[in-house]
Amino acid sequence: MKRLPLLFAILFMASCIGTKNKVSVPQYSEKDLTSASSEITLQNLVEKGYKMDAIRLKNADESESLLLISDVIDVELANDCIFLLTADSQVMRFSTEGIFEGYIGAKGNGPGEYIYVNDIYMSPSGKDVCLNELRGVMIYGLDGTYKGMQEGKAIGQMVSSISDGQYVMESVQVIMGNEPEKLRIKNLDGTGTANFNNHLLFNYGPKANVTAYQEYKALFKNGAGEIVYHQMSTDSIFTVHPAESSLEPRCCFILQNGAKQSDLSSFADISQKVSLVYDYAEDATFRFVTLIEPGWTKHLYLIDKDDNTIYKSAINIPETETDFYPKWQSGDKLMDYYLSEDEIPYLVTLEK
Repeated sequence: MKRLPLLFAILFMASCIGTKNKVSVPQYSEKDLTSASSEITLQNLVEKGYKMDAIRLKNADESESLLLISDVIDVELANDCIFLLTADSQVMRFSTEGIFEGYIGAKGNGPGEYIYVNDIYMSPSGKDVCLNELRGVMIYGLDGTYKGMQEGKAIGQMVSSISDGQYVMESVQVIMGNEPEKLRIKNLDGTGTANFNNHLLFNYGPKANVTAYQEYKALFKNGAGEIVYHQMSTDSIFTVHPAESSLEPRCCFILQNGAKQSDLSSFADISQKVSLVYDYAEDATFRFVTLIEPGWTKHLYLIDKDDNTIYKSAINIPETETDFYPKWQSGDKLMDYYLSEDEIPYLVTLEK
C-alpha cells in the first residue's frame, strides 16, 4: 500500500463515469463510521490471533547512535530484506531484523542515479526492486546493483505501482490537468493491456467532479492474492482483474462532504468540512479505514467483514500511547512507521 503525501496540493477538474450497482456491494456512510460505539484494542486483536511487532531500525554496526530517517513514503518487503523509501527520496535496505544494509542508488544525474523517487515496488520476478523516477522506472537487484531504466512514462505524471508477479499495475496522477487514464495494467514487457478512464464512479451519478487531492496511494495485494484498488477521488474500493482487464466494485464510502463534492472551486473555504478515506487496508477479517473527519481529525475504524460491525480503533503501538494506523500492506501484513520520543525509528507490523 502506498502512503499519501501532502493532500490538496493541486486542484484540477476531472470528468467522471457513472457505473450501475449490478451487484450487492457493501456501502458505508460517514455516520456509520463516526457513530460506532464499540472500541477495539490491540488486546482484542491478540485474542483473535493477531500479533504486532515493532522492529527497531538500527545502524549497520547495531550501535546505539541514532539512525536518522525522514518520514517514510513507501515500504516493500522481499524474502529476506525490507526496503524503505524516505521523504527525501532515499531508498534504504534493511534486514528483516531491522539492521541497515545500504542504499539503493543515489541522487544525481549519472547512470543508476535518480532525481526524485515517489514510489517503489518489487519486480514481477521478485528478484529486483523498481523505483518510479521522474524519467521512468529504474531497476536494481536486491543487492543494489543497477540493471537499467525502463522509459515510457509521460512527462508530468506521478505513478504508484505494484506487481502481482505477472502484471504491473499503475495508478496515475498528472501534475496539471486531467489524466488520460487513472489506472493502467501492463504486461511484463511494459506494453499496456488495459487503461481505465479517469474517475470510475461506483453508485454515483455521472456528474462532473473535482479532484482536490492526489490519486496516489491506491494499490495493494492482499493475502488472498487479490489486487485492491482504492480510488481516493470517489472513496470507492475495487478489485482489479488483470487478465480480464476489468474492475469489480468491492465496497464504497458515502461521505457527506467528501469526494463527491461537486464544487471545490474555492477549496480553502471548505477544507475544514471535508471527510475522506485517507487510508484503506484489509485482511481476511477486517477492513481498516482511516478517515479524515471535519476539522482535520484522523480516526481509524475497523469493519468486521463477516457481520459488518464497525469498531473505533483504540489500537496503540506496544509500550507507547501512539495510535496505530496501517499505511502500507504486504499480503495480510499491515505496516506503520513510528518515531519514538527519543527519535528511534520503528517499522510496526500487524498480522494474523
